[in-house]
Amino acid sequence: MGFSKKEAPNCDWCPAKKNCFYELLDDKQSKKEWREMRIANRFRPGETLFYEGEKPSGVYVVCTGKVKIYKASRTGQQLLMRFESPGDLVGHISLLSGWNYAGSAEAQEESVVSMVEEEEFRGFLLKHPGSALALLREVSKDVRRGEARARDIAFKPARGRLAGTLLRMAGDLTKKNLIVKAIKRKELAEMSGLTIETTVRLLKDFETKGLVQRKGKDIDILNAEKLKSLGGQYS
Repeated sequence: MGFSKKEAPNCDWCPAKKNCFYELLDDKQSKKEWREMRIANRFRPGETLFYEGEKPSGVYVVCTGKVKIYKASRTGQQLLMRFESPGDLVGHISLLSGWNYAGSAEAQEESVVSMVEEEEFRGFLLKHPGSALALLREVSKDVRRGEARARDIAFKPARGRLAGTLLRMAGDLTKKNLIVKAIKRKELAEMSGLTIETTVRLLKDFETKGLVQRKGKDIDILNAEKLKSLGGQYS
């Protein structure tokens, strides 16, 4: 099944709406139109939203689950760029710039992703100037996130980088049970700017000290406060 209005969740009931572009819209009419424009699809783990090099056809919003953005070499090797969580916009930079997608987007776990097609999205921005300002805030957030990651890789020790990555991947730190789901050691290493060998060694050290516990592909965060201390001012 492809994208359809039937699959689009109700934004007003969404637990992630505080982190979403929808919540930045400044009036009831623009929010109503945004809800009505959206179509959505459910993706299983490993299914692709779009491929690197394709022409953008719209803007995406992660509603549930998690989506990874990666680049691939000609030999098929992958470099993980980032993960997108509920509320995050995806593909908007390429759409606004008129460039082809700089990376591929793939569901990391079962995910529901909404989409607004390009023509409707551009018309929406023109009709509601406040939505353009909201979009600028989203773009600014992306820029800051990229700057913060570059800063961390340049200045933080390996232990602090891995601690910060684990906390970012765990999501809402106010929750009692923090879990980094379905993460590979290679992906953790790429997100932290570390080698796989260093990542494995530090994970084992974190486990020995009771900070985390590995359960298959998942990692339980046992001591978030200690990881915060190690990570410092993590992104």
